[in-house]
Amino acid sequence: MPYCHVIFTIPEPLKPLALQNQRLVYGLLFRAVSQTLLEIAADPRRLGAQVGFLAVLHTWTQNLLLNHHS
Repeated sequence: MPYCHVIFTIPEPLKPLALQNQRLVYGLLFRAVSQTLLEIAADPRRLGAQVGFLAVLHTWTQNLLLNHHS
């Protein structure tokens, strides 16, 4: 089954805000990610379909440095 791996990253200037307001910022991130994926996939010029997806929050790099992305 074909799949697509997409990464959404919080801009660098917002990372301190995300660290201090995790519930709010990560909630907004997941809402923006889901709305974006659903809208782009539904566009008949692109895929023209309803899609399902799995979203995972990664907050650290392999070196254990802070890196917010979904």
